[in-house]
Amino acid sequence: MRRLRDVGEYAWIARFVRDLSSQRRGARIVVGPGDDAAVVRPGRRALLLTTDTLIENVHFRAGWVSPAALGRRAFRVSVSDLAAMGGGPTFALLAIEAPPRLAVGHLDALVRGFRAAAGASGAALVGGNLTAGSHLAITVALLGEAPGRIVTRAGGRAGDALYVTGTIGGAGLAVRRLRAGRRGRLPDPPLRLRAGRELAPFAHAMIDVSDGLVQDVGHLCRASGVAAELEAASLPLALGCRRALGEAAPTFAATAGEDYELVVAMPPRREHLAARLSPRLGCRLSRVGRLVAGPPGVRLRDAAGRVLALPRDGFDHFA
Repeated sequence: MRRLRDVGEYAWIARFVRDLSSQRRGARIVVGPGDDAAVVRPGRRALLLTTDTLIENVHFRAGWVSPAALGRRAFRVSVSDLAAMGGGPTFALLAIEAPPRLAVGHLDALVRGFRAAAGASGAALVGGNLTAGSHLAITVALLGEAPGRIVTRAGGRAGDALYVTGTIGGAGLAVRRLRAGRRGRLPDPPLRLRAGRELAPFAHAMIDVSDGLVQDVGHLCRASGVAAELEAASLPLALGCRRALGEAAPTFAATAGEDYELVVAMPPRREHLAARLSPRLGCRLSRVGRLVAGPPGVRLRDAAGRVLALPRDGFDHFA
């Protein structure tokens, strides 16, 4: 199998530029890949910009997922930030740091997986960069738009109910097993673009759950100037997490991370809409707690109202 050192940076880029140039330009893509910069006309709506990086041996390890699934994961991890603001992606940039020993076929599959995921969500891959490094690192930049109201972390108010889409704990459990050398599969991050768009008109605040429910609700609390109380018994635990960990599942799921679900702060007068909204979201919607007055912070309580001790709030790169 050919390696990157055999093909070279520019030959690989030229081949993919030719491939990407075949995508439909239209009025929105003025200059596509291959020039010094892409030129796009996104439209009249406010623009949403986000970027994220996946690094080998930090966010994933070789062999955890296929190259195509890794590309798909890189896109979905980044687009989760847009979903949390009620928006969606329009254009993407992909920068890759790759070791020269990496098989060209693996890099091809990674980019194709990314491009397919972007296209399925309505976004075009319009450029990027390839550089040599000692390990694989994938940096994504997305430009997006919101069809309606843009929701931030900062709008939460005391009395708001907190809801979570989908389930939590399953991906975190998969990561723990893979790190321990056990066989398993790292699941794709969920795609919550539709849920974000549907929930945005009724939400005071939203955030995506990437580093753990407690950690990310804490970010929302600090931005909004409130505190939060979560109910352990109400957390929507992934079935595998509940089966594997039993009574320890709620505290694990609340802090494990890798869920990429949405947390929504909804005013009390809107709570009656939750059941009506659920069928339109493409996933379940679970009430997990509420925002309360007080210094920013998050408490996880058991069924008796006792505050549970947590080993950590969630993932921190430097902790």
